[in-house]
Amino acid sequence: MSTRSEWRFTRTEAVAATGMVTADPLPAEAGVEILREGGNALDAALATAFALGVTSPIGSGLGGIAGLVVWREGRVASFDGSTRAPLGARETMFELAGGDARSGMYGWPSVKGEANVEGPLSVSVPGALAAYELAHRRMGKLPWARLFEPAIRLARDGFVMDWYATLIFGAYAARLHRSAEAKRVYFKDGAPYRPQTGFEPPERMRQPELARSLEVLARDGASAMYDGEIGAAIVEDLRAQGGILSRDDFATYQAAEPSPLAVRYRGHRVVTMPGLSGGPTVARALELLDREDLRAHPQGSAESLHLIAAALRTAFGERLASMADHPNTTHLNVVDRDRMCVSLTATLGGGFGSGVMARGTGIVITNGMYWFDPRPGQANSIAPGKRVLWAGAPTIVLRADDPLLVCGAPGGRKIMSAVTQVISNVLDYDDGPQDATSRPRIHDEGETLQVDSRVPQDVRAALERLGHDVEVKFDDVLATNFARPGAILIEGDRLRGGIEGTKIGLALGY
Repeated sequence: MSTRSEWRFTRTEAVAATGMVTADPLPAEAGVEILREGGNALDAALATAFALGVTSPIGSGLGGIAGLVVWREGRVASFDGSTRAPLGARETMFELAGGDARSGMYGWPSVKGEANVEGPLSVSVPGALAAYELAHRRMGKLPWARLFEPAIRLARDGFVMDWYATLIFGAYAARLHRSAEAKRVYFKDGAPYRPQTGFEPPERMRQPELARSLEVLARDGASAMYDGEIGAAIVEDLRAQGGILSRDDFATYQAAEPSPLAVRYRGHRVVTMPGLSGGPTVARALELLDREDLRAHPQGSAESLHLIAAALRTAFGERLASMADHPNTTHLNVVDRDRMCVSLTATLGGGFGSGVMARGTGIVITNGMYWFDPRPGQANSIAPGKRVLWAGAPTIVLRADDPLLVCGAPGGRKIMSAVTQVISNVLDYDDGPQDATSRPRIHDEGETLQVDSRVPQDVRAALERLGHDVEVKFDDVLATNFARPGAILIEGDRLRGGIEGTKIGLALGY
């Protein structure tokens, strides 16, 4: 019998006593910089998020949306910066391509020119910055302007992209090249900036317009976006390109501070985002799993995966009656010396959002319009000012009212199945955060059971005998079929951090 070699990805677990951040490398360093200076976990999370918008604009930025869950001194809070359709949006604003053509991750009928997926008409109202400022006003410690400094440095002085960023910019070149401003900023002579190769010098990407926008926001606060010069510049440029976003869309936008959603699992309290997010689906899946004795079955066995699949299928079945989520996101976790915890998920929607960079701002805007059904008269049809459902599920697990686990993930609807399985791996099977985030996972929305190719063949065969239509998916350095979770486990005076092993990212402590 012949075999085939396998490329296996591994990552070590981070351990620290004082504080920890999980995120992409340069943003994680920005967060730890703030912690070392005496900032709390929220300060560090916001500094990390601002830096992510500079180094990883595929999934987050000033033009995107965000949600975060915070624990401090026995109190939990959540902040919602989700998007809404422009006030000028209409049910019939997109012309259908006709026939059976479908597009996007939801399978909506295709729109001519994919105008709801990319370009100026795909844009919806950004909410991340409003949520960040609201959270900082409630729970921040360092001055607002200080939190922008690492991001401003990265944008002004530039940074050498890692191999993953170069790969991402290359994969989305066609979309970004349609925006003259995005092409000018993100590419050199039309090609992605070169990372370290060992053969030729790396190239540094600088974003001076974004640096200036960050400086204005650091000085003037979110009002510069929602009532000031940055919002005005975005609207002016988008409308010149045929968009409908208006000054009123910015001026009337408000972030929310809803009560977090909590559910019991294995005697623990799991706290996540409520409302139009991925949190309720995670909570429902855990509620169903809590009725089962997973420990009676070996971790990763067909019997264990069968129970997890059934819970996910039911939870998604309830969710998909009003389906609409975001596929490209970023996520970060932070714990500080006082064990304040922040779990934050941010997104631009599709890869690089609308692909439109507003002239002179360095800001790419979210493409929330493709999360709506372009057909009139449907439950998820477009309406002026309508909010959309998104997949973010930033989560904190409490044991006896003290934080135990901070986790979350980017990855569209796969976020919810990933967070559910990370929590189960820790609470049912005693995994540490690195194992919990990196084990092979499954995803089930009611049709096929998607199974990581690393799940052994005999387990897949057993799942098929249990009645599942198994679809094998391969995750590599680019494909994200099962999301990219990160987690921090709190064990008294020791913090343990882990992050999914196949992509760029790290757990960084001090």
